[in-house]
Amino acid sequence: MIYLDYNSTTPVDPHVLKEMQPYFGDKFGNAASKSHLLGQESKKAVHQARKIIAGSINAKTNEIVFTSGATESINLGIIGTVLGSVQDRKKIITTSIEHKAVLDTCAYVRQFGVETLYLDVDANGFIDLKHLEKEIDDEVILVVLQHVNNEIGTIEPISEAGSICSKANIPFMVDAAQSLGKLPIDVKKSNITYLAGSSHKIYGPKGVGIFYKDSMSNTKLQPMIHGGGHEGGLRSGTLNVPGIVGFGKAIELAQQNMQNEEKRLRHLANQCVQVLKEEKIDFFVNGSEDCRVAGNLNLCFIGVDADWIILHTPEIAISTGSACTSETIEPSHVLRSLGLADENSNSSVRLSFGRFTTEEEIKKASLLLANSVKTFLSRKEKIFG
Repeated sequence: MIYLDYNSTTPVDPHVLKEMQPYFGDKFGNAASKSHLLGQESKKAVHQARKIIAGSINAKTNEIVFTSGATESINLGIIGTVLGSVQDRKKIITTSIEHKAVLDTCAYVRQFGVETLYLDVDANGFIDLKHLEKEIDDEVILVVLQHVNNEIGTIEPISEAGSICSKANIPFMVDAAQSLGKLPIDVKKSNITYLAGSSHKIYGPKGVGIFYKDSMSNTKLQPMIHGGGHEGGLRSGTLNVPGIVGFGKAIELAQQNMQNEEKRLRHLANQCVQVLKEEKIDFFVNGSEDCRVAGNLNLCFIGVDADWIILHTPEIAISTGSACTSETIEPSHVLRSLGLADENSNSSVRLSFGRFTTEEEIKKASLLLANSVKTFLSRKEKIFG
């Protein structure tokens, strides 16, 4: 199978796996056990990973909290802010194209009397910064914005949004699940208060993530998990030492290869588009073609059923959108927000390329997709004329 679903998850890089292996066996200590060598060894390894990850986003080591992934980190940022706020009236500002981890959590905090304002986006998925600035008032306790959209790859202007929030003294949280390790991030320059990220999006293990909290922020944040006061009191529980070590190595590799990786993935995406054009397939790209993360293509094959294409092209692993919403049968909320008709949303597939994708695989996958599209349209023509 040709794997083209890297936005969903990535295989663990062999270098990452090698770095992790000792911490499943010989170095199995609990990082909170300070009284013996095994615990001290694990604590040292966690500190080293924390240092690498903090350095990658220009944070301090004491500003990095390890979690089970970006979803937990997002929950901590949103629910923790709501529970920590003493305001009578509370409002959160986010967008209509956020990941379900944000949308569902915002829906959850309604029970605490919190209103959520969802900013619209344009046809390419970009927010209107003037609209954001206009909507900020004394009731706003948090602004949440995805750095890179998981379905269409659009890169949002987080630095500009952060500047607006900073001037209004409003905490700003960034969902960096799809950008951490792929794009340069400077939490200080971008005025980011909270940031969420996951290891498994960048060739690290599943089940480990980070929550960045600006140590200079005076915003009160209540923990959601209690029992020991680990991670500065924000996330109790025994640390996943092998996962954290792997996350640190994954970030280290991502930082070293970021520019070359970006160039190579952009080339693969262009190659895919070129093959489809040569095959005379009728399609268009959803989202911005100029300001999108490398390796992401969301394509609408006009008049074609996307689920049929996926079912009849088993040689390729692709999706119709986010893995977190794949169980639903409704059209993508992201594509709807771009203004796409449901017919075109249901004709769209997401292809995402990664570190282990080859040019040969892209050419083969593109030809297989083109053949499936032609087959569908041919059958449709015979049935409906």
